[in-house]
Amino acid sequence: MPHTKIVKYILVIFLLAVAPKYIYGQASLLEKEITIPKTTGSTVEILKLIEQSIGIPFSYSNKLCLKDHIQLSANRNSIKGFIYEIFNDCSFQISEKKNKIIIVPDTSIPLVKKYNIHGFVNRLKDSESLIGASVYNSFNWQGVNTNNFGYYNLDLEEGEVVLNCSYVGFQSVQHRFELKKDTVINFLLKENTLISEIPVVSFITPEGINSTRNSTINVPVEQIRKVPSFLGEVDVARTLQLLPGINGGSEGVSGLYVRGGGADQNLFLIDDVPVYNISHLLGFFSVFNEDAINKVTITKGGFPARYGGRLSSVVDVRLKDGNNESIHGTASLGMMSSKLALNGPLYKDKTTFSVSFRRSYYDLVSYLIRRSSNSRTSFYFYDSNAKVSHKINDKNRLYLSFYGGKDRVYTKYNFNKVRNPNQPDDGNEQIDVNDENYSGWGNTVASLRWNKIYNDKIFSNISLAYSQYSYSVGFEEHLITNDEDWNYFEQKYYSGIKDYMAKTDFDYYLTPNHHVRFGGNYIFHTFNPGADLIRESYNSEVVVDSTIGGNDVYGNEFYFYLEDDFNLTHSIKLNAGIHTSLYGIKDKLYHSWQPRLSVRYLMFPKFALKGSFSKMTQYIHLLTSSSVSLPTDLWIPVTENIKPQHATQYSVGGKLEINKGFDLSVIGYYKYYDNLLAYGEESASNLYSNIIDNNLVAGKGQSKGIEMLIHKRTGKFTGWVGYTLAKSTQRFIEINEGHSFPTTNDRRHDIGIFGNYVLNNKIDFSATWLFGSGNTVTLPSQKYYSPALPTSGVGVNDGYSEYISTYNGYKMPVFHRLDVGVNLRKKNRLGERIWSMGIYNVYGHQNAFSLYFSNEEDGAGNINRELRQLSIFPFPLPYLRYTLRF
Repeated sequence: MPHTKIVKYILVIFLLAVAPKYIYGQASLLEKEITIPKTTGSTVEILKLIEQSIGIPFSYSNKLCLKDHIQLSANRNSIKGFIYEIFNDCSFQISEKKNKIIIVPDTSIPLVKKYNIHGFVNRLKDSESLIGASVYNSFNWQGVNTNNFGYYNLDLEEGEVVLNCSYVGFQSVQHRFELKKDTVINFLLKENTLISEIPVVSFITPEGINSTRNSTINVPVEQIRKVPSFLGEVDVARTLQLLPGINGGSEGVSGLYVRGGGADQNLFLIDDVPVYNISHLLGFFSVFNEDAINKVTITKGGFPARYGGRLSSVVDVRLKDGNNESIHGTASLGMMSSKLALNGPLYKDKTTFSVSFRRSYYDLVSYLIRRSSNSRTSFYFYDSNAKVSHKINDKNRLYLSFYGGKDRVYTKYNFNKVRNPNQPDDGNEQIDVNDENYSGWGNTVASLRWNKIYNDKIFSNISLAYSQYSYSVGFEEHLITNDEDWNYFEQKYYSGIKDYMAKTDFDYYLTPNHHVRFGGNYIFHTFNPGADLIRESYNSEVVVDSTIGGNDVYGNEFYFYLEDDFNLTHSIKLNAGIHTSLYGIKDKLYHSWQPRLSVRYLMFPKFALKGSFSKMTQYIHLLTSSSVSLPTDLWIPVTENIKPQHATQYSVGGKLEINKGFDLSVIGYYKYYDNLLAYGEESASNLYSNIIDNNLVAGKGQSKGIEMLIHKRTGKFTGWVGYTLAKSTQRFIEINEGHSFPTTNDRRHDIGIFGNYVLNNKIDFSATWLFGSGNTVTLPSQKYYSPALPTSGVGVNDGYSEYISTYNGYKMPVFHRLDVGVNLRKKNRLGERIWSMGIYNVYGHQNAFSLYFSNEEDGAGNINRELRQLSIFPFPLPYLRYTLRF
């Protein structure tokens, strides 16, 4: 018995000693301090590290705020302390059951209400829409960018909000208020051209990093104006040539060849309406007048689903809306052309207008100089832009846009006087006649657009549009038999395209992390592949008046699209969509499904990896017989025998934000083409043939390359350095014996550098330097004697023929060029005057425009065949322009 009592006492003492420890251990597990090996990772990764340290699993709801990246304050803490730090920005409940730690959302806390904020962002001085401006809440860094009309839409939680609006080159604006209901806030931003750095908090992800698009570049119009220009003509296309992945095709012209694609594979839009030919003066200038432009954006890859119809790029040009406060304008006088632009209110706070006009005057000057000559060659071009914007109410706006332009090149010769046939028989009145060769081309574009805000989620744009491109070439002759009689003969070839378009686009702001776009388009095409007009008269009496060809070809094109720009996680953002199109011509119907996907993976707050995939389809072809895109090139549609062009493009790259407004991007791409069109070897390459299906062959192609761009957008010194390493080939079974050969715009190395330094408010300096390995060109490798056969007929002489062994087998010489310029500003009683001056091709490098063979005879009578180059600007060319802004 004593022994039994002793054992009982010992057990009681043991239980009293152990039980508190056991009870305390159970109750204070969450208070237990532990050490984990690292302090960074996702929510799931950190919880697994804690599980491994304590040997007890976690059970948690996926409705909690699970993050891709967490930075803990220390690697040692209590379990409870770790959990509270991990879920510090969401409400939760924690409990221990059945040897598990359970974490669930706290349902006892009422849900936070959300309200909508939307509005427009405009420039203060003239109320122009600011496209792509950032609007965000400083408390949680939620934000959006404005669309192509300056509109934004954002859902935020109830409570205090600090709403910021920023745009590169402008002073930021901030509104602090208590959000208690749906609110409309419109921003007016003031320009600050000398701003050094836009102040931001380090947590804000820069727009360039945050965006899913990796091959889209916005070029501010103010920066375009500062690029040294050819003959003082500020040119959008020449500025774009300085960017990686883009070249001009030939020295001196303003064409655009993007990532190995053809001139026809670029979609040029003026306020959403396609323009088919962008060249003035045979390509030396483009049709875009910077006085009329609000913003220029070029997309080279990773195409969103809303774009379609071309394979290589989209150049989106937005015209100015007009000043809402007072009349302002610009008058400019240059060496090649003069310009006038006006904009202002038509009805205060309701209706604005913007108009501009530009015309060259070489024809007027040359007439004064050569009016006594018997041969006069000249040219001229003009263009005009107009836009009217009308605010019906806070939710409805109308826009009417117009562009019209024309070029004419001509030579007049053989000036004579002949008897006027429109007089009595005994009259002796004479009239002046002359022979003439001429060509002309032009575009006309018009659109009516209606913007509507349906509610706090849906924004729409509905458009009706018209686009026309026409080209003509011909000659007139007067054969004078005597003083009384004369014959007249004219032959004229013309072709063109007309489009009638109806289009609708919707923006659906599902949540701050889901921006959905959808819509459709219908285009009725009328193609005139070409017609020959022949007229002949005798003393003004018509003998022949006929037209050969000229049968129009009609096509119906539809497309529909759906895309969503959304955050999959904090680090992963996607733009996914589908673009589907139909094209009907006669009894043939083509269709195409074109998936699009762009991905951004945010590795660090200032560094992102980006990738994209896109399929594109094009229902028109451009037939050309030279390395330079000319107005003589022929646009033709797909037919029963000519299939649409297709392209598949992949790209991957990274973007690093070095400082705010200073970034580095590197992109690699690969493109595959199908159903490219070309003239066959046996074709005479007659552009004026009315049988468009004859002598045409289809082939495939590919292009690949790496692009690098260092871009500084803020501060006194701005500019960029771009480099491209690329290769582009194509293959046609019927050409070059079926072997692959380089495309005409294949260029292995390309460098474009632009810099601008603002000394003060009165003076800024700029310079550009371009370098490129030469394009490819087809030249004959041999010339041989080709005697006429006896069966050829009487009068056929012997001659020479040339043999081409390889297509595009020659490389043109390397080219490089330095241009410099300076802008001198001064305020005057009218406003501001600007003297722009500079030098094109400063060190006079003789860049090749074309190559040709020349036969030269030496002193011994031997004929030597030499390859020579034509240089059109082999010397420094100064320019001067005076501009008055009022």
